[in-house]
Amino acid sequence: MRLRVSVFLLVGILAASVAQAQQVTGFIESFNVIKTTGTTTQINIWAKGPIKDKVGWSLWSLTSESWSEAYAGLTFAPTSWVAVSASLGLESDADPLRVGGSVWVGKGRWSLLSIHESGGSGRWHRNIALYQATKTVAIGVDNIRFFGTGLHAEKKFGKVTLWGTCAVNKGIAGARFNF
Repeated sequence: MRLRVSVFLLVGILAASVAQAQQVTGFIESFNVIKTTGTTTQINIWAKGPIKDKVGWSLWSLTSESWSEAYAGLTFAPTSWVAVSASLGLESDADPLRVGGSVWVGKGRWSLLSIHESGGSGRWHRNIALYQATKTVAIGVDNIRFFGTGLHAEKKFGKVTLWGTCAVNKGIAGARFNF
């Protein structure tokens, strides 16, 4: 199943890249949950691009040792400071259908991203509020289902962003390559 999800995402990214090569943006990320019982690593890929006017497309994939998902969908940005998305895809579950949606709002140095998913393996969400303290440093609060709520910080080095979130007795460390 993980192979099918990865192939689905790769074909989608390649097709979108050929069609809109100059306007595709996104990231590839190593996402590492650190607990007293050990570390769990996952690889995330996200890409987006325009279709027409305020409508665009997006692709998402997550792969870990025990679970994977991938979905594609449409985005709508009615203004420069609001974007919403709705997506449909697959996950590595006996009931593989998965849906996701998100809302992003940002004005000046402040932003909020709220992501919600549902599928055969259950519901999941992440809410992250950020303040862009400098051109390369952001701080905020991160809330992730099954993880908790904690402080979040990130530092950009060109196209690479190193980030972390800490909560009680656990943390997440990430490295993201932006394209």
